Amino acid sequence: MEFELNKTQKDIQKAVRDFVKGEFDKDLAIELAKNHEFPKKIWQKAGEIGLIGVHFPEKYMGQGLGSLEDILVIEELCRGDSSIGSAVALSSFASELIVHYGNDEMKEKFIPQVAEGKMLSAGAFTEPDHGSDITSLNTTAIKDGDQWIINGGKTFITNGGLAGFYSVMCQTDPDAKPSYRGISLILVEAEREGLSTMDVGDKMGISTMSTTEVILKDVRVPLANLIGEENKGFYHVLHFFDESRIQVAAQALGIAQGAFDRALDYVK
Repeated sequence: MEFELNKTQKDIQKAVRDFVKGEFDKDLAIELAKNHEFPKKIWQKAGEIGLIGVHFPEKYMGQGLGSLEDILVIEELCRGDSSIGSAVALSSFASELIVHYGNDEMKEKFIPQVAEGKMLSAGAFTEPDHGSDITSLNTTAIKDGDQWIINGGKTFITNGGLAGFYSVMCQTDPDAKPSYRGISLILVEAEREGLSTMDVGDKMGISTMSTTEVILKDVRVPLANLIGEENKGFYHVLHFFDESRIQVAAQALGIAQGAFDRALDYVK
């Protein structure tokens, strides 16, 4: 088994390191964190040079690479700065759900904008009453003609209030046993009437990233906004979690390496 990075992977690693050196500024990082401000210009530039969604298909403005290349980007971004790096790295959070399970119209409309640093995405999974137990949901979606009507609330949603769209977990079959067999994923555009957000307030870290509650009150979206199969949303999200857990590990590794780098520089 070959453990050495290949030339393409090393080139990606170097490109991100060069980007971080040129764009990440210590004083700017402190200022952004203090003001709880998203690093918009850095994110946009990262999109312009192809550092967002490197694992997205090329037809949707990705690089057509794999998860390893994606985590190399994330690791180097977070090595440069924990807060700015995480904000840029997670700007595409949950877009993989659209890449894997969305219809062609969804992919064509949203994924290129995410990859190019023109739109943030969000996954609306966690609920106030259930925390990380995504098998139990209060958020419901019922059919009304050619539309879904969604009611409920989510909390601790990454990119909430800034995202252009949300991949929302909803209970679509209230009689399903066990309940997770009746969960679906539905795409909700940020501008839909009835969707609102509220910031969760100060956090201990990652302050340049927006984290909010998301309230859905009689939000109507077309039936075509279903992501993947009806009542299979739980399984779709588990697939996404297989990817996102590796991304979170890459964040942690990058932050740890950055802390080590700074400590080593200090003692020298």
